[in-house]
Amino acid sequence: SLRGPEVMERLRKQEQENAAEGLGCAWHQEYGSWMLEGTPKLPYDGYASSLCQVEQNMRLRRGRLLSALSPDEAAPTLVAFPLMGVGSFTSPGAAVGGEASQSQLVPDACINPHPRFGTLTANIRQRRGAPVSIQVPLFRDLRTPVSEKTIDMDCMAFGMGCCCLQVTFQAKNMNESRYLYDQLAVLAPIMMAMTAATPVLKGRLAATDARWNVISQSVDDRTAAERGDGDSAADARMAGEGVRRQNKSRYDSISCYIHPTSQSHNDIPCETDEEVRETLRREGLDEAICQHVSHLFTRDPLVAFEGMIELDDEISTDHFESVQSTNWQTVRWKPPPSSPSDAPHIGWRTEFRSMEIQLTDFENAAFTAFMVLISRAILVFHLDILAPLSKVDENMRRAHEMDATRTQKFWFRTNVEPETRDEMCEMSMDEIMNGSLRSDFPGLIPLCYAYLNYINCDEASFSRLDQYLKLIKRRASGDLLTPASWMRGFLRSHPDYNFDSVVT
Repeated sequence: SLRGPEVMERLRKQEQENAAEGLGCAWHQEYGSWMLEGTPKLPYDGYASSLCQVEQNMRLRRGRLLSALSPDEAAPTLVAFPLMGVGSFTSPGAAVGGEASQSQLVPDACINPHPRFGTLTANIRQRRGAPVSIQVPLFRDLRTPVSEKTIDMDCMAFGMGCCCLQVTFQAKNMNESRYLYDQLAVLAPIMMAMTAATPVLKGRLAATDARWNVISQSVDDRTAAERGDGDSAADARMAGEGVRRQNKSRYDSISCYIHPTSQSHNDIPCETDEEVRETLRREGLDEAICQHVSHLFTRDPLVAFEGMIELDDEISTDHFESVQSTNWQTVRWKPPPSSPSDAPHIGWRTEFRSMEIQLTDFENAAFTAFMVLISRAILVFHLDILAPLSKVDENMRRAHEMDATRTQKFWFRTNVEPETRDEMCEMSMDEIMNGSLRSDFPGLIPLCYAYLNYINCDEASFSRLDQYLKLIKRRASGDLLTPASWMRGFLRSHPDYNFDSVVT
């Protein structure tokens, strides 16, 4: 159903009418006209009891959303619509293609009508010099045709139409936000594997379980020269004239750590705009921040609104945000935005972006609570889980594999205490989460319990948080399936499935 904008306006009106109740939700536009983003109306505070409010607010959001739907509509918390790009899949029906996407599979009617989203789609395609090309390995079943090897998609909607679970952390200062950014980047592939929920794309079973590479390819605006796939004519209007080598899509894992103490672990290419980097140096910024920000500026801004070009950068951060907001990485460092003097101050934040949306509010609340608890444990106990970025990228590759929590091993530090040798080994998900006698690693979940004991968590809050942690413990051990593994098993055991990789 393409009624997302209409449903959003109805929900926003309801929120205004219910403002006096205190509890509330905020509704935001998303890329797809069948999508909505829901967040709490206000941030949670720092108490353990606040983590028990997360699920309540998620249930409130789901209830209010369901009340705004038509009788024949549903709004599951699902990563990807399984039949996107298969036949006539929208309501109302719409012809495929359009000026923005020029897709052979998806109608432009699927794009949110707000000018930002169609412009993003068209500009990515135009800068690239061709429609986006998305390829995902096809799951080979007993009767899958030999000639079919990949699931091929050609529209930004296949990627930006994916839903996820994001958590934003308020830091006490800039230094803490940078430290959190680096530490959480290491957890990004681990948590993506733990929440994997994308086994079906374009009506086919995929040989992967996660969404990330689909989105990365769907917004890849690099020219052939930037991708290393051939030559492109230099264009002075583009960053790097459109020919500077870019090793990653603008939607990818991070390319550099940003805390001063993490720099020895930057062991992968990180392209920078040297003019921006030199400007930052002259202004006295440290080398880590110079590298990070100048790396962002190797990308072109994708959308510029009339009236937002000639701005005073001394009082406005809009120019920075136009670049920052279209560098989509596994974590995002969020400096304070400009705001009116009478508005509440928004400090330094770090956003964790890799987790996949889960089917139930309990699961989504559990993973949100876990991320908060492990972030607090890292800060309170001064832990260090840093890994070379080459290992993090390898973990990201492994996290896409089918049933990665049970079949893959991931690079992780064996000693996370401060100022110890950063020795690493390959660990199972069970070892990373629940502890490893082999490497004497305590496990992330025991560290969460240690933090709860440290703060003398109240009994009621502990009881609920314990339920959340037990869910994650069992999923890491393999006792519980990820949503992707459960869906794949359900489909392959369905009486109508023909073992040909086709989902109908």
